[in-house]
Amino acid sequence: MSKAFTLDFKVPLVRWDFGRREKRFFIYGCQDGQIAHCANTGSMRGLLDAKAVWVTPYPADSGRKLLFGAEMLEMADGTLVGINTQLPNKLAFGAFAAGIVPGMEGEARMEVKFDAKTRFDLKVGETWVEVKNVTLAEGGVALFPDAVTERGAKHLRELQGIVERGGSAMQVYMVQRADCTEVRPADEIDPAYGTALRAAVAAGVQVVALGCSLSPHGITVDRTLPVVV
Repeated sequence: MSKAFTLDFKVPLVRWDFGRREKRFFIYGCQDGQIAHCANTGSMRGLLDAKAVWVTPYPADSGRKLLFGAEMLEMADGTLVGINTQLPNKLAFGAFAAGIVPGMEGEARMEVKFDAKTRFDLKVGETWVEVKNVTLAEGGVALFPDAVTERGAKHLRELQGIVERGGSAMQVYMVQRADCTEVRPADEIDPAYGTALRAAVAAGVQVVALGCSLSPHGITVDRTLPVVV
């Protein structure tokens, strides 16, 4: 793919030896006082044997309780995995604006209300888009979800409802690691999600997976991956 979008880190990241994760919101380095906020509240299955964590340092006057934010884990084989769940929507927005997704033209907007109760991550032209961050992988296959997610299945049903009423909807999987060649539903973890995904695809919901290359300088969306349902 010749088109790409890069989200640069605003300041140089700092590498710590990975210690442990606690209470979902905290990642500890191996040295005393190394504590980073973790925006990823999911299970992070398959990642907690990482050898290092890359963190963003915040200014002392930022008003934050913790002066570091966890961005990526470095696995034993050197693979970097993006764990900041505040970034996938921004990555998808940039990817759409860069024309990485074939056939998706029109203005991209973030956090758009569908009705009084429902808000989607993006709207691109007339297409409603939901974005999921993917970090779990086995044997080069990216898997979603990494834990049971009724909320994720609900989002698929909402997208399916839009299509069944004559609209356009898309599920995007943002694979924040470079060692995967395809994406599949993690049926062994959450069979209900896999069922909902297949029903949505059968109804006409578009499904796209975007692959990322990561470095301590930034994250680049540089390819699409097949989604096998």
